[in-house]
Amino acid sequence: MKRLVLMIIPALICGVLFTSCDSDETESKFTDELWLQMGDNAIVSTSDIDFYDVSTHMIYLKKELPYLKNVYSGGKMSVYVDHSKIYECSFHSLHSSSLPQGAFIMVPPIFYSEDIIRISFMQIIDLNGKPQFTDPRSDKQIIAALKNNHLYHEGLHCEIQSVNYLSGKLILNIELSNPDTFDYYYLNPDKMGIGLFHYFTNGPTFLNDQYQRYNHKETVVHPESFKSWEKEWLTLIKSGERKNISITYNHFDEIPTGTYRVNFAFPGLSWVSQKDRIFGNGRIWMGSISIEKDVTFQ
Repeated sequence: MKRLVLMIIPALICGVLFTSCDSDETESKFTDELWLQMGDNAIVSTSDIDFYDVSTHMIYLKKELPYLKNVYSGGKMSVYVDHSKIYECSFHSLHSSSLPQGAFIMVPPIFYSEDIIRISFMQIIDLNGKPQFTDPRSDKQIIAALKNNHLYHEGLHCEIQSVNYLSGKLILNIELSNPDTFDYYYLNPDKMGIGLFHYFTNGPTFLNDQYQRYNHKETVVHPESFKSWEKEWLTLIKSGERKNISITYNHFDEIPTGTYRVNFAFPGLSWVSQKDRIFGNGRIWMGSISIEKDVTFQ
């Protein structure tokens, strides 16, 4: 299937890459500190970082970084380990008409508070199916520096188990797992209802080799504001636990027989203040994980 595709690399894939690094013996060669240079002057050091969630590539800082309010498209953040620059990522305006390429940070940070830096990645696949960029966020020196400084956290993993479709009704079965040392609270679609759950995600999208798309037709329910959320929406997934989640769409596009690539972004909350993220027995998982699977309907 030849196609030209612009896509943001799923954070889940990068999380898998992170956990499939070489042995501890190889990692032991990299023991230096990680630090970030924001633009020309501002520095974020290892001591400023609380932890790094590799499932979403979100850097949680110990305190807010007001510098992010004033950055615009065209600037860059450089990621260093000791004196070695590992990669740069651009600041990309949410309102820009152009597409980012490679690693980038969306600015201004309206979806997350200023103690979070989320590094996204835009990949370009050419007509021969060859990716044009290497994802630098998976560099071994970065991972080793994170682990050496106790900043590395797995976050959550998600995988599509099966997709069942019949006459406009679709059932999406996924497995959510927690390989981290943290217990996490995640958005539970059964508690929220499908309309509210899909305020936080676009739902599954089916794409064939003619670029035809098929989507759900559920009515999306908006919360009071984009910053509002309720603890009642959340369910705890403990460290080492796996959960099977089934999401039913009673209103979906009619999908002809054929083979499709299905994409789904499993969502977490975004705008949660630092003081509200930890309660009860766990920590609120934030961000989203994009997952894909090839399916055939006959």
